[in-house]
Order: sequence, then C-alpha cells, then structure tokens
Amino acid sequence: FYGLDNLKSNSVCMINFELDCQKKSISQSFMSMDGSPMALDGLQSLINTLSANVHYTGSTALPKERFKLDVRTLNDIFQLMLKVPACKSAVLECFGVAYDHSVYQCVTNTEKKSDVTTQYTISDEVNDMLKSLLSNRGWTSVLSTWCIKVLGQLSSKYASFINSVNLDDIMNFWLVCPPTRHLIEMMSDCLKNITQEEADSCISALLEMLIEFNPHYDWVVAYMGNSFPEMIISRILSVGLYDSVSNRKETSGNPGKLAKVKSAIGIVCHLSRSHLKEVENGISELYKLLPSGSSDMTEIQKGVLPFLLHMCTASSFMADIIVKVLTSAVSFEVLEIVITNNSWIIEYYGSVEAFRNYLSNVIFRLDESVKGLLHFIFSTEDTNCIVYIQEFVTDFVARTFKKLHGSRPSEDFPILSALLKPSCLDLIIPNLLSKRKWYKDTSVNFLVLLSTYRGSSVAVQALAYLLCHSEGEEQLCLVYRLTNSLQPIHGGLITQSLKAALTMTLINPENSNMRLQLIENLTLLLSWENGNERGKLSAINKFSKAVQMSIEMFLNLLSDRNISIQIVTIIAEAGLSELISDSVAMQIAESLLPIFFISLNLCDPLEKNEAVSNIQAILTKISSQSSVQSFILRMLIKTATDDKFGSLLGRSDESVFHQDNHVSLFEKNKKHSTLVSESHRYNAVLYSGVIGKGPRMAVKRFGDIRREDVAQNLDIFIETLTKCCVSDSETTDGITRVAMILLEILSPDVMYNGLPWPEEEFLKVTIERDLYIKKTLETQPVLWEILRVLAVNRPALCYCSVILRAPLGILMSQWSSEQASYLLFIFLLF
Repeated sequence: FYGLDNLKSNSVCMINFELDCQKKSISQSFMSMDGSPMALDGLQSLINTLSANVHYTGSTALPKERFKLDVRTLNDIFQLMLKVPACKSAVLECFGVAYDHSVYQCVTNTEKKSDVTTQYTISDEVNDMLKSLLSNRGWTSVLSTWCIKVLGQLSSKYASFINSVNLDDIMNFWLVCPPTRHLIEMMSDCLKNITQEEADSCISALLEMLIEFNPHYDWVVAYMGNSFPEMIISRILSVGLYDSVSNRKETSGNPGKLAKVKSAIGIVCHLSRSHLKEVENGISELYKLLPSGSSDMTEIQKGVLPFLLHMCTASSFMADIIVKVLTSAVSFEVLEIVITNNSWIIEYYGSVEAFRNYLSNVIFRLDESVKGLLHFIFSTEDTNCIVYIQEFVTDFVARTFKKLHGSRPSEDFPILSALLKPSCLDLIIPNLLSKRKWYKDTSVNFLVLLSTYRGSSVAVQALAYLLCHSEGEEQLCLVYRLTNSLQPIHGGLITQSLKAALTMTLINPENSNMRLQLIENLTLLLSWENGNERGKLSAINKFSKAVQMSIEMFLNLLSDRNISIQIVTIIAEAGLSELISDSVAMQIAESLLPIFFISLNLCDPLEKNEAVSNIQAILTKISSQSSVQSFILRMLIKTATDDKFGSLLGRSDESVFHQDNHVSLFEKNKKHSTLVSESHRYNAVLYSGVIGKGPRMAVKRFGDIRREDVAQNLDIFIETLTKCCVSDSETTDGITRVAMILLEILSPDVMYNGLPWPEEEFLKVTIERDLYIKKTLETQPVLWEILRVLAVNRPALCYCSVILRAPLGILMSQWSSEQASYLLFIFLLF
C-alpha cells in the first residue's frame, strides 16, 4: 500500500496496521465470489489490483487494455471495504475508476451515434453494491460526498464531448448516460436519508464542486435543485450574491467568481419554471437584506439590486419573477432609502445615466409582471422616491420612443405588448382622471407611447373613456391634450373616439349617468370649439365634424327623453353635413318631430324657445332637399293631428281618428323601406292583418293646456311648417305640397276631389265624406291655421276646395232640410 500515489498516508497506515494485526482473521473471514475463504496470497493479489487501478483518475480515460477490474474483482474489493473500513477511500476511488471507464464507453458510443442505452456491466454492478449500503445511515453521508466529487470529475473530464452550452441539453446528455444517471440518483437517495446537519455539509460540498468544476457542474446542481428546490435555491442565491459583492471589491476582478455568479444565475433560471414558489421565496429573502431603518448601506446591501438586475438580463421569465416579488415584498420606505443613497449606483454602474439605461433594458424584457409593476407605480405614496420614479418613467418613455423610431416594423417589444393587454389598460386609462398629477401624466405618456406603437385603437379607447367619465373642465382638457399629441400620427381620432363612446352608452342602456355625462361633455366641448376657448383643433378632427359623422348613433339616443333636448342642441351646434343622404335626412326628421312636440310642452320659456329654434334650424336644413321636404311636411301634419300630440295644438278630446282596429300603413311601410311616396302616387304594402283586435294600448295624451299656450304652440307650428316649405328660396312648391298632403289626409278617396263645384245630385253621394271632414275641422283647430296659410299663398287653396266644400255642403243640406221642414210646418198650419 505504500506505493499507492493517490492514497492519503494516514489511510495507507491504517490499512497496513489492520492487515498486520488481522491478516489471519481477515483471510479466514473474507470470502470470494464462489463462497470459499480467500487465501493470503489472494488477498495480496487483490490489494495489488486495487493499487494498480486507483491512480488512474486523471484527465484521460484509463486505456481499455490497462483496465483490469472485472465484476469478480470489484465484488472482492467491495467486501474488503466492508471488512476494513480504513480502506474505504481507496476502494471508492477504485469504484470511481470503474465509473470513469463506463462513462468513457458511453460518450464514445454517443459520438459514434451508437445505442447509448447499452448496459454497462461494470458500473451497474458497482451501483448495485453501493445502493445496498444506503440502508446504513453511516454510509449515506460518505456516499453522497463521493458521488458529488465523482460527478464533478466526470462532468469536467468529458465536457468536450457535448456540443451545446444550453443547460437543458447538457443535463439531458448526462441523464441519458447510464453511469452518470446512476450516480446522481444515488446522490439523491442519500440526501433523502441524511440529517439536516449532514445535508448542509453535502450542499457545501456541492457548491465547492460547482466552484472547482465550473461551469461543467451546473447540470448536477440544477438536477439536485429539482429534487431539493428550497435548500438548493436559497444557498445558490446566497452564494451568488456574496461572490458578486466580493468580486466587486477586487480591483482586477476574479474570473472564477464571475463564472460562479453566472453559473448560479443560470441554475436559478433553470429551476424557476418548475419551482416558481421556491425561487420567489429565495428572492424575497434577498430583498429582506435591503436596509429598512438606516440610510447607511453595507456592501451586501449595496449588491442586492445589482445582483438581481443581473439575473433579470439572463431571462425574461426571471425578470418577471424578480419584479413581481419587488412590487409585493419591498415597501416604499425601503425603496426610498435605496434610491436616495445612490452610492451603490455609482459604484456598480458608474453614473445614474448608465444605471437608467441598464434598468430600461431590463424593463424592456418584462411581460407577465407588467400589471404588478403598473399597480406599484400607481400606488406610489407621496414620498421622496416618487420624484425618482417619475423621472425614470419619463426617461423610459423617451428611450422607448427612440427605440420605436429606429426599429423594424416587425420588431416586437414584450413590455409594450404586455401594456396593451386589457388588464394593464384597465389600470392606465382610469388614472387619466386621477386627482394626482403624477398618475395623470404617467398615464398620458404611456397612452401616447402605446398609440405610437400599435395604432389608434388605444387612443380611441382612452378618449372614449374620457368623454364618458370626465367631470369638469380640468379633466375634459385631457381630451385636447391627448388629441394634440396624437394628431400628427393618427387622423380622424375624435370621430372614432366619439363613435366608441356612443357605442359604450348604447350597449349599456342602464347606465344613464354615463350617458348623461357624455352629453354634457360634448355640449361643453362644442361650446369651446365654437368659441375657440381651448385652442383650435384641425379641421379634420373638429368635434362638430365628429358629430356629423356620428349622426345616426345620436338618433338612437333620442329615445331617452331625459337627454333628448340636449342631443338636439348638440346636433344643432355641430350642424349637418352637406353630403347627407336622403335616407339619413328622413331618419333625422322622423326622430326630431316627436322631440319638437315635446318641446312645445316645456315649462321653461327659455328652454322651450332654444329647443324649438334648434329643431327648426335642423328641419329647415334638411327640407331644402325636395325629396325630403315632402316627408317632413307629411310627418308634421300627421303628428300634429294624432292622438298623442294633438292636444298641444287645441285638439278636443273627441277624436274621429281613433279606432280600435286602426292600422297605420305608413308605419308598416317604414319597416320595409325608408323611401316615402309623393302625394297621390301608388303606394302599397302587403298586410295580413291582426288576429282579433290585437293588444289594446292606452294612448298617452298631455293634460289640460292653457289657451295662451295653445295659441303660442299654433304659431310655432305654423312658423315651422312655413320654414320647411322653403326650397331653394322658393315657398310655392312647398305650400303646394302642403295642400296636396292635407287633401290626401282628409279626403283619401280620389273620386269627387275635383276643383269645380259638383252638381247638386253628387252631394248626396259625398255626404259621408263631408261629415267626416267637417267633424275633423271642428276638432282640429290647427287645420284652419294651415288653410289660412294656404289662402295667403295663392293658388294653393284651390287644391283644397273639396275640404271647403265639405262643411259648406253639409250646411246647405241642413239649410235645405230646415227649409223643407218650415214649409211643411206652414202647410200643416193652413
């Protein structure tokens, strides 16, 4: 044994001493594989074999012709170790040679693309022998330390056979190799059965091997981290931090420590996806090292954030974890101490500008943690650190703009894509209306940045939110601020935003407060625009233009009587487009006429006059088109004489129009088309009738109207009707249309509607029609006012001669009957 180069002297002496003292007893009790006692010369041969193989653990593999260990010999050596504990180091080194030979065979087969799953008898036998010792707690610590050392030697020795630097690929390479897989499984079994104190010793040995065989040993640590995540991760993070700090102290730097820090970061990144909770706990423990009560920072405290930021650059997933833990584990008080004491920034990064650039590059990699970071920013308290955070956010936005302008169109920015998620926008957009200026400015900066990156959709969403939720002039000014910032980039922004806001109110009809707020804000914005109080917008993005482009959506809101008058005001303020189509013009008229009659019943004279003036202006505008004029005039006359609004113009309670089975063909026609036929033109609709009388609906009428109000309403109605008759500065055609419409309404029968007075015999035929017309004239004072207008504008009244003949014919019949009765009475008297 004295000739063994690799055996420690004390081990050799112990073996020699025990062999001298117990040679005879050993030879009698030591059994060979066949079960017979081994002679002294056999034992000496075994020792010579052990001596010949132990020293072949260098950098090259033992040549196949020099490897003399077979299964029988290995078993004898294993028995020797059990009988003579002093030789266990030599025996284990010999077993290491056996594993070395098996690994050599494995990697060469892999290189030759042979079957790497071939059974390696030598290593398998050794593995079975050593596993039989795991039941003895005295051997678990010894074997775990030995496995750690052998894996390090083998990983470093055969690292050149691996054609990858990726940790996952390296781990897969070694786990496919049976000898190394057996070793690491044995090490895991040992760690499961040892005490906490022995486990700490094994972890220390593991980290020492990590330093000695870096970076080839990373895969072993990563594998053990999967088996014992909490213990491995916390120790790796601690070692990485202390090595990073100690390397900073050395003037020239220590390449070994730098490699160790890099390896530690790689291992933690590898374990983070499968052991997220343990990694978060380990990072949280590092954050706890930051100062909390004093502004003086130790070297370790100064190195915490640089070390974690260095980890962020290794993996975007790791960056998300670190930022997530930061936003939940670090208080503003601690952050204020760290930020205000910038000595560590100068020490690690050289300048504040370099640190900001480094931190910006880290934030560019964030994805899942962006929401938590936004929540952290928007919950910043009024402390000294808020100034630093605000400066950094502004600087980050500026740097991002530079990157966007210099980037390729297809280039992706993870943090910007994350900010576009609904969960993040739900944090940014509502803070536009925050009372804190810092939150408001930050939200504006982010929205401008996102609109530049991804288009106008984000800006439209933000502006729509402002239009629906802003309260007061100060908040509403943000609409102009955002529009002016994005106007050079996106055109038609206000129109899109207004349509989005109207859509929000239409799909949420129960939210009346939001709808009312939108109308109030639009009224204020139009007043600013017309008065040029807040700065003039470009012609493309005027709010009046936006209202004109969204006119159909406003018409859908007119059904809400609480805001109908305000909507009319908005439409009148904005005006109507010159290119409005006939169908849209008819929709406007149909929607406004009920509002016109509702306005006649308003109690406030100023509000009533304003509403009526606005509606008159709109109707006059669209009635200039001859195709629409006929529709407006017809709707005015029919609405003035119907059951709902007739009382506003003096109609009596008795109605000749109300019938239980009355069906309006006009309403049926509207369901099929928006076109309206001219007077006395063919117009038909397929109508199959109703079953029975159908549902009987109560007709809502206005209450008692004072005579003064009725007279005023009649004047307003006639004024509106007259204005709508104007077309191209001429009223003749319009008045003629009124006469024809009035004739069609009162006398729909085309027979006996000629201009000359009919023969007396024909009066008997038209008696029923004449009674109907006479009764209508008696109950509808507005008809006499219309006839008065027709009489003034000759010769329109001629077309209504049948209307005048009806009451006269009835009166003549009455006079004739009265005269006949009087003559009969005289005749009877005499």
